[in-house]
Amino acid sequence: MNDLNNNMISLVKKTLPEIDLKLSNKIIECIEDVTAITVIEKNSIEYILNTYFCSYEAIENLRKYIKTSYYQVIEGERYDRSLLLLADNLVKGQGDGRISEDDMKKLVESALDGNRITDCEKKTLKFISKQYNTTENAKLYLKDILLI
Repeated sequence: MNDLNNNMISLVKKTLPEIDLKLSNKIIECIEDVTAITVIEKNSIEYILNTYFCSYEAIENLRKYIKTSYYQVIEGERYDRSLLLLADNLVKGQGDGRISEDDMKKLVESALDGNRITDCEKKTLKFISKQYNTTENAKLYLKDILLI
């Protein structure tokens, strides 16, 4: 834990089970210089995102401050890292461990950050639909959105 920002981690531990937008803002306030985030600060945010349940808004807020590759390569294919991270957090949540229709809407909303869904984002959404435990309604919603 020496490579993590103790202030960030203690904030999270005080407010479990969920990190919301308000808490994510407090985590960001722990960054000394948001224009030059340190390795320890970056590691801390990545640790928080990968370990704790974060609301959709908190993920979107925190991911802006860590500069990681846009892509995650799985079996030689490139996927949108932020969508996979969001899907992981959605199944970690308080539900039944599945991607619901509401969860899929959040994923699509995130993919629409540039007002359109890129080919990589489409491929990632399809991957999530197939590889994650996804409800039929979520699959139908995605099919309608992507016209597949």
